[in-house]
This record gives sequence, structure tokens and C-alpha cells, in this order.
Amino acid sequence: MLTRGLDIFVSIIGLLLFLVMLPWIALFIKLDSKGPVFYLCNRVGKDGKIFRMYKFRTMYETPIHLGVSVSPQGDPRVTPVGRVLRRLKLNEFPQFLNVLKGDMTLVGPRPETPDLAAAYPEEAKRIFSVKPGLVGPNQILGRNEEEFYPPGVDARQYYIEHILPQKLPVDLQYIDDKSFLKDLKYIFLGALATFTGAITRRHLIENRSQLFMLLCDASLCLISFTLAHFLRYEAFSHSEDYLIFLKLLPWALLIRIPIFLHFGFYRTLIRYLTLYDIKGVFSGVTLSSIVLVSFAFLTGMAGNGYARGVFFIDWFCLTTMLSVYRVLLMKIYLHLKTKDATNKNNNHKKRVLIWGAGDAGELCLRYLLKKQGQPYEIIGFIDDDPKKRGKKLRGIKVLGDRNHLDILTQIYKIQEMFVAIDTARPHELEGLYKVCQQLALPVKWFSQEFRLITGGYPKQPYSSEVEDYHSLATDKLIAGRI
Repeated sequence: MLTRGLDIFVSIIGLLLFLVMLPWIALFIKLDSKGPVFYLCNRVGKDGKIFRMYKFRTMYETPIHLGVSVSPQGDPRVTPVGRVLRRLKLNEFPQFLNVLKGDMTLVGPRPETPDLAAAYPEEAKRIFSVKPGLVGPNQILGRNEEEFYPPGVDARQYYIEHILPQKLPVDLQYIDDKSFLKDLKYIFLGALATFTGAITRRHLIENRSQLFMLLCDASLCLISFTLAHFLRYEAFSHSEDYLIFLKLLPWALLIRIPIFLHFGFYRTLIRYLTLYDIKGVFSGVTLSSIVLVSFAFLTGMAGNGYARGVFFIDWFCLTTMLSVYRVLLMKIYLHLKTKDATNKNNNHKKRVLIWGAGDAGELCLRYLLKKQGQPYEIIGFIDDDPKKRGKKLRGIKVLGDRNHLDILTQIYKIQEMFVAIDTARPHELEGLYKVCQQLALPVKWFSQEFRLITGGYPKQPYSSEVEDYHSLATDKLIAGRI
């Protein structure tokens, strides 16, 4: 009776907390993906009876059930909001209703799915002689069980062969030693594990770049709104407007960050930042600004003459700040990566010239700069157009024309030549090849379509009709004759 009384008392408190959180969690779930807010699943209860267990939905809704009954870390079925709910264990809150109904108890073995329960050895089925629990020794020891699975394994098989044999003795030991006082201890330890286990050292290390950006964005939200108020009022006097500013400042953060999460601000690898991601920043800041303005005026916080211009200035400043610092991070990362690669390969790089400072030459330069592991140091361009002489293309100088090739080869110790001239006629290409031959300079032919002819000169201008052009793979572009 004591246990049942405790179940009812704690589950009522839990359900009251659940009702407070329900509107917000339901809103985030619906905004995140299509489907119901709640997920009802079959679980094995006392004496092997099947009951319906309540959870917040954390997976994408599909017409039929996909995948196995266990969910390791990185499961693609889990939604972005679902990952957060699982990490904080908020998806388990609806189970207080199961506890109140009597399907479950507060402390006991975790309810198992029917298919996995069938894999229990006969001696372990004694676990089903008691009600399953919301918390228990295994829930505390394996608080983040999804992290136990090695990458690439069959999740169900690994659970049955490795995780389950460790869990079953613990649950059996709990049943043998079960007491009311021990249940109180497990309730306390379970609550403690729920809070302290949400963020682990491993979790911080694996997500350090995303967490860094989240902290930066949160700081910039506060800085931007503060700056907007200062620019509009030109001071921080203790007036009524200043008090409104102080009330709105925390809401600028609380409203924006969930919207930023919804727009996937922290799912992009910063080194691969694109215009698409900057557009996402613009959309996220714009929507969060609209929500912030609506909230401010609907609640009456900004209804007493607070300048509307503050919100526009805030929108402009925050959009600029978030976009610029992301681009800067990308540039810094690429610079450090290039510098590191340069230091490693500096003594083994071939010194090369690019013949042709036009479109094909620029594409050739970009390809060589981005090509990983290729030992090339680009010294400069040569081009017969006198207007280009001395000019720079992406920071690389046009050093001269074909008549200067022998001098440039000696001065800069050139070891290889890339020819990137799409408009050249066959006899011109033949002439270029002969000049390089006379200087014993290996030559490679690069076209604007990222095609390469090696081991000689092309018999006709670059075109889709040149034999073997289309058969050359991108990763062999630089595999020329030396």
C-alpha cells in the first residue's frame, strides 16, 4: 500500500508539471515534424500483459513502423526536437499517466517491447513478475544507453548480445532486494541522474562546435537588442523606456533560440557554410523578430510608447552579426587548414605555372587550391594578353607571356606547366606544347569543363567531341604525364 500511495502522490505532482510543459512541448513537436504529439507503444507489463505506454513523439511519423525497437545515438528516425526531448528525458513525462493508472510503478525494471522480451532467457522472465517502473537501477546506470552502441553495428543484435546480458542481472537483483526505502533511494538517484546526465563530458566534446555557436548566438541576441536600444535612445537613462527594455531583453533570447534551433542553425558544418545557410540565418532572425514584436505588443510590454525602431535596428544588427561571424569562422578554419597542409607539404610541392589567365585559368586555379593532398605551389600565370600583365587573379600574379617562359622557369624554378586556354586553336596548342618540350617542362592540359588531356597536346580545340574527355574522372584531373 505504501508503494501504491507513493505512486499516486508522485504521479499527480508529475502530471501537474507535465500540464505546465505540455503546450510548449506540443508546439515544438508540431513545428518540428508532421504527426501527433503523443506516441503510444506496446510494452510488456506485470505477468506478461501488454499495455499501452505514453510518450511524447520523438520520431518522424511513417505509415508503417520502420527500423528496430532500440534506438542508438544518431538514429535518423529521431527528429531534431526529439533528440532534445530524449536528452532531457522529457519524452518520458507522459508515463506518469501510466503510473497513475496502475500499469507501471515509480521504481522497477524498465518496460520492454514484446519482441525484445521474447529474447529474454527463461530464468530472466521473472522480471515480468513485478510492474515495470519509470526509474530503476538500470535507468540510472544506463542513463544515456543510446551512447553504448558502437558505430555501424546491428542495434537490435548488439542490444540482445551485449547490453541485455548486463541489464538482466541488475533487474533480478533489484527484485530480490526490493524494499520501500530502496525505492525512495532510487527515486532520488533517478531524479539526480536525469538532471546531471543530460550533459556529459562526451556530449560536450562531440558537440563543442555547435555549443560554441549556440553560446555565441545567445550572446549576440542580447548584445544586438542592447545595441538597438542604445542607438535608438542614445542612452541608458532610468526612464520608462529603459524599464521596458529590461523586461524585453530576456525574451529576446528565449524567443529567438528555439526558432534558431528549428531553422537548423547548429546542424551545419561551419567549414561547408554556403549561401543557403546565410539565407537560413536571415529567415530565422526575421521570423524570431516578428514573434518578438508580436509578443511585446500583445502582452502590453511595448504598448506604452516604446520605439518600434528598436526592433528594426535589432533585426538588422543581429542578421549582420550572425552572418558575418559565421563567414569569419569559415574563413579562419579554411586558413588554418590550408596553413597546416602547407606546412606539411611545403618541402615536397611542385612549383607550377598556369598558362592562361582567363575563365579556364581561374577554374584551374580554384581546383588546384581546393585539391587536397596535391603537392603544388602555384607561382603565377602567363598570358599573351598585354592588358593582363602584372594583374592578379585570386591573388596570383600574371608574370608575363610565352616569350618569358624560359626566364620565368629559371627565376622561379618552375617544375610543371598547366595549360588552361579553351579558345586556343590546334596549331596554337601544338606550339605551346613544343615550347614546354624545349624547356623540358612537363605539361598538363586543363579545360573549362574540368577535363584534362595528358601525355601530349590535343589534336583539335577543346570540345565535347574530343576523344576520352568524358571518361576522365575528376580525381584524375591532375594525373598527367611527368
